[in-house]
Amino acid sequence: MIVRTGIVLLAIFFDLASLILFATGIALLWPGTAFDAIWLLAPERAWTLMPYRLWLGPFFLALMVPVACASYGFFRQRGWARTLAIAIFAANGLGDAMQIIAGHTLTGLLGVCIAGLVLLFLTDRTVRAAFVTV
Repeated sequence: MIVRTGIVLLAIFFDLASLILFATGIALLWPGTAFDAIWLLAPERAWTLMPYRLWLGPFFLALMVPVACASYGFFRQRGWARTLAIAIFAANGLGDAMQIIAGHTLTGLLGVCIAGLVLLFLTDRTVRAAFVTV
């Protein structure tokens, strides 16, 4: 029961992450649209990301694809989706570690801890057994 709930919650998380990546990518490429509402979540990020909008916009839109695929695979409990999720959270943890180096210690530590906990969940024997390998 706990494993199934965790899998569904991660699938929903990937859905929400896909929506945020889409909105952020569009807001970067076409500022001044309704998608600018995404900056209400983290206003300081707009100033940080906007100078690099021409390459970050497409990057976020491209990143949305594997994240959406992970959601789809998680809802279907496919083994490839678990592997993809491990890669996504490992990369996220590395990014959070870079935040620590950049001086955002609390945010970075929190992110590393969360990514680590999700990775522990994903590599658990019972979670691994819940996914179908095809």
